[in-house]
Amino acid sequence: MINTCGDADRTVARARECFLEAGDAPRPAVRAGIVESWRRSRLSGVHSDQLDPPYFDDLDTDGGLLHAARPVLDRLEAMLTGVSASLLLTDAKGRILDRRVAEPSLAACLDHLQLAPGFGYGEEYVGTNGIGTAIEARQVYSVFGTEHFTERLHTMACAGAPIHNRLTGRVAGLIDVTCWCKDATPLMAALASNAADDIEQRLLELGSERERALLTEFLGVSRRGGGAILTVSDDLIIANEHAAHLLESADHTIVRDKVAELSRAGREVVDRVTLARGELAIMRVRPVGGRIDGPGALVEIHVAPEARPPRHLVRPPEIKLAGTSVALSKVCTELETHCRDRAWVLLEGEPGVGKLALVEAVHRSYGPACPFVVVERHHLAEDREACLLRMTAALDTPGATVVLRYPERYPPDALPALREWMRAAAEHPGRPWVVATAYLEAEPPADLLRELPVTLTVPALRYRIDDVRDLVPVLLRRLSRGGPVSCGPAAMRVLLRYSWPGNVTELLQALRFALTRRRIGQLQPQDLPEACHVTSRRVLTSWETTERDAIVRALRDTEGDKAAAADLLGISRATIYRKINAFGISVDGR
Repeated sequence: MINTCGDADRTVARARECFLEAGDAPRPAVRAGIVESWRRSRLSGVHSDQLDPPYFDDLDTDGGLLHAARPVLDRLEAMLTGVSASLLLTDAKGRILDRRVAEPSLAACLDHLQLAPGFGYGEEYVGTNGIGTAIEARQVYSVFGTEHFTERLHTMACAGAPIHNRLTGRVAGLIDVTCWCKDATPLMAALASNAADDIEQRLLELGSERERALLTEFLGVSRRGGGAILTVSDDLIIANEHAAHLLESADHTIVRDKVAELSRAGREVVDRVTLARGELAIMRVRPVGGRIDGPGALVEIHVAPEARPPRHLVRPPEIKLAGTSVALSKVCTELETHCRDRAWVLLEGEPGVGKLALVEAVHRSYGPACPFVVVERHHLAEDREACLLRMTAALDTPGATVVLRYPERYPPDALPALREWMRAAAEHPGRPWVVATAYLEAEPPADLLRELPVTLTVPALRYRIDDVRDLVPVLLRRLSRGGPVSCGPAAMRVLLRYSWPGNVTELLQALRFALTRRRIGQLQPQDLPEACHVTSRRVLTSWETTERDAIVRALRDTEGDKAAAADLLGISRATIYRKINAFGISVDGR
């Protein structure tokens, strides 16, 4: 149901005011998904009355996505001649790559809103909107008028559709249709969805050309012998015997991400990478296939025997934190050393990896009774004096720790006082340990960064998947308050197969969901959210998600019997096998 700028829009506006005042909105005045987006926007520190999208000058404006999308955008631009609507193409993070708009007044409005190439419209920057919210929802999504979190967008309506790479299932970007709220129509979502389908098909054709080129390169290098050789095209697709022996499952993600980083150079690059077991490896990456979507490269890996660290790195035993992987132990050990030395640290990591939990665990190992002060954005925004007093009081107790959470979000007018406190703290006899936490691509204020000489990165959960075994019982005890529930072996296998893009936070949410289905005994695969049963990287539309969940439920009901599940759903066996493969469904059974 579409919201216009009439009574329905005013109803949503009143619900939004209620949300901003009380933290919730009346149902059913607002769609549940919009309220959830408002909550995420608030947690991200987005201002409800300001609009300040960041500008990025390092976007891939000559890459495979634009190459595939340009003919589709050209065709749609011609179709929309004389219509007050715009087309926007973004990358997978909501950063605008291309904009098509013919109507001058609309173009001027979009410029005023900085809805233009180079600017980021992710939900964490501008709140609820058709670009960022569609990416968060991973499906076609429309946002109308006062559904926008930021008041300055209330005159606009937009519909965004994610663009998937069908070879890998990853989101490659997004196509968005934006217009004045008064001109909004349900057809906007259909137009965006059809455009996304057309771009996906072109990406698929380009990807097929790449796969052939990669195979040719791989065979040529393999014949000459050498070390570990593999091809990478958004995923590891071919590996020789040496590479298969060298790399563990967690290394696949490490290598793939490193290739994505190095391939931006557009030429052969040699660099170092640390594998999951801690070995320092030398990677030679040679791009293959030219202008295509995502990294397509031939990779050679060599590990020097003298570069191998001890196979069983053990972190300080007094650090009480779930997880024993080498990657996590390395960060724990380094962080513990900096805590003892009172060396200030910038701790980076993806959302949900547990940065704050790690800092607190290290702090408690050093001084269990010492003050642990966490400074959030709202502390400085709502009562700056009280916040600074708490920070200053910590100076009088040796062993104190002060955590600056996401300082890039702090109010600019609070930064001078914060810098003054940091200078005083650095020279104080009871010098506290200061740690700033940030997302990987965040840009904390430069003056603060100069005070943080050490930077550490907390590895994503997919890089240390074995830590799931340690995390699950700890999280279950917390959620069930020590109740008689545990994770059965079959459910644990499902959890270990999943890639956890939301890291520990997503694992916590999955277990919370499972406990709504089973409060005592052992959790079983059928207790877990349907998304956990998907092992591929494909991101599904709303309709595909419905199909996937129906298939998962049918396979559970038939104990994994695919033929019986097909009969139960009223589809052919060929169809269910095809969809199981396309969706990456994995259900234990026959």
